[in-house]
Amino acid sequence: MKHICTRCNRISIDGNLWCQERDCPAENTPEIFDDGEWIGNIQIVKLITVLRSSAIYAARRENEDILLKVAHYGFEDKIKREAHLLLNLQKKTAHPVLPVLLPAYKNGSVDNYPYGKNSFEGKTRYFEVFKYMEGDLLRDSLHRNAQPWYLDAGWITLALADAILLLNQNSFFHFCMSPDIIMIRTDKQNVPRPVLLDLGIACQPNELLKAWNTKHVNPAYIAPELIAMQGKVGLPTEVYGLGLVLFEMLAGFPAYGFISRREEDIFNSILTAPQPQTGRVDLKNLPDIAEKAINRNYEQRFKDVMEYARQLQANMPPVPQEKKGFKVNWRAVGVVMAALLAISLLVTLVMVIAL
Repeated sequence: MKHICTRCNRISIDGNLWCQERDCPAENTPEIFDDGEWIGNIQIVKLITVLRSSAIYAARRENEDILLKVAHYGFEDKIKREAHLLLNLQKKTAHPVLPVLLPAYKNGSVDNYPYGKNSFEGKTRYFEVFKYMEGDLLRDSLHRNAQPWYLDAGWITLALADAILLLNQNSFFHFCMSPDIIMIRTDKQNVPRPVLLDLGIACQPNELLKAWNTKHVNPAYIAPELIAMQGKVGLPTEVYGLGLVLFEMLAGFPAYGFISRREEDIFNSILTAPQPQTGRVDLKNLPDIAEKAINRNYEQRFKDVMEYARQLQANMPPVPQEKKGFKVNWRAVGVVMAALLAISLLVTLVMVIAL
């Protein structure tokens, strides 16, 4: 296993990390699995991303490709809440923006084992198993193309808003939206389809004070009211997170991403710096929508995700409906082939008799 700093991404094989920043969290760095290592009967194939609360891997369980999400120490409760929430939502609807939760253990059921735990080198690791999907993290996509096509940016945001709306309608908050937790797969029409790899704090309003921790998410993506838990916190807070993602795709840079690695500097900028502007004079209304969504003033944002989504929908064409790939019914094909073969033999026999 290796240790990785979630702030600067430095990696150490022996666990000794050091940097010149006085508030570097190196002594509390999470451990990540190496390619080829095993956790129970699951083999790590490669690391996909390291979040503040977990690491996500491409992995294999027997002959099945899966995504494996392993909680960092101290974040076990968060992954338990997320697993139970995903399970409950999955029973109601198969939402395309949410990952498909699989049983934590191969021979178990997802109802009984929405998450699992296993001992590794004397420590208990909690994990979830998701259905495998191909795609790239939005963060990586933005590194290659900082300003995607504005319609792609709008469609990604609308899809994410629909998933967050589902959470809110079931009385759960997210509050941890960022490009780091969004996987983008591309459909047959080359339309980007986002999948949320993390459900944020995954808690209900009455659990907020206990569940929230600024360590859950990159500090540049924390709403002002969550920094010190002062003032109102609620549905406009969800709008803020979605607004940051849209802003970043339109502007080509994060609203608060390049200020400093020091959390206190980033928090100070979020609370006091001039309101960020996209600078997109070539677009109409979309930049204004993104900027209103990330307004520092809680009351000046859209009142909820539904209102935010409606404003987006009014200023861009609808999200193209995904065309599912055609599935071949091989049993039917076999029946047809057998029938054609029988007819061919019958015709041949008739011709031979006629001669």
